[in-house]
Amino acid sequence: MTVLQARDLSVAARLGDAVVPVIRALSFDLAPGKILGLVGESGAGKSMVGRAIAQLLPPGFEIAAGSLLFEGESLPGMAQARRRALLGRAIAFIPQAPMSSLNPVMSIGRQLDEHLVRIGHRDRQERHERTLAMLAAARLPHAGDLLQQYPHQLSGGMCQRVLIAMAFASNPRLVIADEPTTALDVTMHPPIIRLIADMQRQHGTAVIFITHDLRLAAQLCDDVIVMYAGRAVERGPARSVLSAPPTPIRDASSSRTRP
Repeated sequence: MTVLQARDLSVAARLGDAVVPVIRALSFDLAPGKILGLVGESGAGKSMVGRAIAQLLPPGFEIAAGSLLFEGESLPGMAQARRRALLGRAIAFIPQAPMSSLNPVMSIGRQLDEHLVRIGHRDRQERHERTLAMLAAARLPHAGDLLQQYPHQLSGGMCQRVLIAMAFASNPRLVIADEPTTALDVTMHPPIIRLIADMQRQHGTAVIFITHDLRLAAQLCDDVIVMYAGRAVERGPARSVLSAPPTPIRDASSSRTRP
């Protein structure tokens, strides 16, 4: 079974009368329980692929050609109500800016509670217990106290853990992690990667992991697609591709171009 399938997926931006290609003829298959990494330098189109999958393209951008199927259903072609029912439940999204992705005027507890209501949890006590369990699974200490706090009272790493807990709360079949460590101190990268890996194994979730950090991709991903200028220039098992890439890859973690 394939969770996600792209065939000749192309994304374009409309600038006045001009149509500018952003993603060009990208194809891949993602099986349940597997992690696919999209790697490449800034501007390669990695995040745009994730946004196309999550149907979160910016204004002026559109899927121009090709197909994008989630469990056999066309994401661009399905009814809006059906798409809304999938997003946040079967398909979850972890953004790259944890400090600005949570509502600054709502407590952590209230935001988690509203998310659980949206994905179908109606009993209040059940939601409270589920919230505490989610935070514990995300290795956030003193969960009861955390519920009363606001995002500005938490570190970036703690906010990212809250977002990861929210993403996996619905036992999704697909999670799109859009550079989840970019805004964090480098010392927070390993624990965030371990958390995503642990949650992925626990739920058997397929993951699209978007990053410019080659070391993180090698540690986490089963397979990778190397992107450059909107195209897939390499693909294959993560360690094989990243240990001896024939195409020059700029590794943002070392600021060097690898041969």
